[in-house]
Amino acid sequence: MQASTDHERRCYCGKLYQTISSLGRHTRGCPAFSDDCKRFLRLLAYLEPGPVPGDLFRRALFPFRKWNENGNESRERPFQLPDIFSDEGRLVKAMMDAIDTHAVRVTIGSLAPHANHGDPWWAYRNFELPESSRIFIQNSVNYLDGQLDSARLIFHGFSFSDLDVRFVEKGNALLPFVVPLLHKFPVDKLLPGELPSAVEVCISMSQFGDYNFKEHVLAVAETLAGRIGPSPLDFSIALRKAALALARGQAASVWPSPGLNRKGNSQRAEAVLFRAQQCIELGHLSEAWKLVGQWTPFHAAQPSGLEIVMSSRLDFMKGKLHRFQGNFEAARQYLEPLSSQHPPTQVQFSARLHLIAVYTELGLWEKGQTVAGGIEIASGRQRRLYRLALAELLLSRVLCGFEEDLLPAKGLFAEIVSEYEGLGGVQFGKTMRRNFFRACFGLAVIGHLQRRGQALFGALGALSGWELAYRASRECLVVAEGFPDLICHLAMAQLQLSSAAVQSGPSLERAKQIWAELSNQGLEQRFCFTNLGTRWADMVSEWLEASGCPRIVSQWGGTAGDAREVPKV
Repeated sequence: MQASTDHERRCYCGKLYQTISSLGRHTRGCPAFSDDCKRFLRLLAYLEPGPVPGDLFRRALFPFRKWNENGNESRERPFQLPDIFSDEGRLVKAMMDAIDTHAVRVTIGSLAPHANHGDPWWAYRNFELPESSRIFIQNSVNYLDGQLDSARLIFHGFSFSDLDVRFVEKGNALLPFVVPLLHKFPVDKLLPGELPSAVEVCISMSQFGDYNFKEHVLAVAETLAGRIGPSPLDFSIALRKAALALARGQAASVWPSPGLNRKGNSQRAEAVLFRAQQCIELGHLSEAWKLVGQWTPFHAAQPSGLEIVMSSRLDFMKGKLHRFQGNFEAARQYLEPLSSQHPPTQVQFSARLHLIAVYTELGLWEKGQTVAGGIEIASGRQRRLYRLALAELLLSRVLCGFEEDLLPAKGLFAEIVSEYEGLGGVQFGKTMRRNFFRACFGLAVIGHLQRRGQALFGALGALSGWELAYRASRECLVVAEGFPDLICHLAMAQLQLSSAAVQSGPSLERAKQIWAELSNQGLEQRFCFTNLGTRWADMVSEWLEASGCPRIVSQWGGTAGDAREVPKV
């Protein structure tokens, strides 16, 4: 009797037969129909659409890495994976059977070999099923079983940021599979022993994707944690939700009870860092310093692995605070060790970006270029941050008289602005909005330098650049106008004064009001400008003063010792 549908006459290798009997004769000798090969192909069917990185299967052969209650790395197998991952030989045989029978397409993977040159070749290949085979396999396997197997494989293969220097790279590679998986994930089907690790992986996943995905994956984490009962995982979820709220410009507060063990003590360090970042957002750097000085390892002489990680993150925070206070040499003492740590940590990328900025303030541009040359880029976000740091380094040189860097800096800033605009109006979090503002700000400074001293038409062109920067500043999810807005108003006032020969105007009056309001708040003055570079505010203030306008912003130190005179562009 003829089969009713095509999928009933198809082998796992993809070949289609006219009758069930001819299919049966074929499958008796087809390697793709072996139990192990079928399991491998079923995983692909439920992980697709899209090429699946072989590195995910390689990681499934090894125990899952996480932090235990003592704050040290542990290796375990919390997830019930298909048994082909119990032995590398079985997995490789299944892969080769799939390849030899043309059941899968194999392409070069995006994850290039890193430090471990002993990895097998297939770890750096992508595996993909033809669409017809994917549909056939999904119709042949219990849907729930297929979902659970693929979910467990993703959970096992997803790394934690503090344990894997390639965390960003690996997370981005798995994100296309994670997003559709979690939106239809059967959370009630995981085994009780799998729940704690699944919650931790969900928290780790929440560092990727857009805000809708981040919120959804944390909701999944909350659901899973609810099946466990009260545990330290509740604080980890709350802290991550608070961090997302802060990034969106919303108020958030979290503080754990005293840690009863090394891992709990590390949670306190995370809370300290979160609250210190809140203080930075408000410009209260002294309060942030008090907070970071409150934490020490559970046993200072013998810190756990996780406490060592937290100590590095606190050192990075201290380096950042020194930078924002204008203490560039002190910042350098914290950031340099972090930028060259081996093995590298997750704070290394951020430490290097801040160190580049510190070197530019000290006039050590060659050192800044050297640091930039050693940075490895693992995501589009990191690439944008890296290019922004390079553009600001060039701008710093321009402001110290290296006029040959003006056009390269202008081109780089323009490219960055265009890239951010192409991302959809920078509609996501506060950090991305701020980075867009920094790019607009740099472009406005260059336009100001190029057109300063020109007639009214030239001034209008420069003003349009500052208006774009000002609009970008007002979109940074901050209600009141602050230091970035102040600098924009000062720059616009200087252009207006120089072109119209007037002693006052709306921009100048608004700059005076903002400075008075900020001074009354008791905020630390140096924080105003270090995140945008210290030279520009001084230059504009001096130009205004030369035009007969009383100085609005008091001058302070922090410029490079070997800097040239202010350029007369």
